[in-house]
Amino acid sequence: MANQRTERERAMRKNEVKRAKQMAAEATEAYLRRSSISFLECAIHLMATHISVDEIAEILEEEARQLREFG
Repeated sequence: MANQRTERERAMRKNEVKRAKQMAAEATEAYLRRSSISFLECAIHLMATHISVDEIAEILEEEARQLREFG
């Protein structure tokens, strides 16, 4: 009986560890996504200090085109 409980506790612990690792990976992915977008926004704002909005849009459109074409 105690042995069954121990096995069950080990299985539960293993599932808890697996879930914690999954949650950590998801949180890391979300953080990296948010910080990458923030970095891009900062770059755009920096560009706006000395480049016209139309020029910025052209640059970003060309970057987007290249990204789609070359991955």
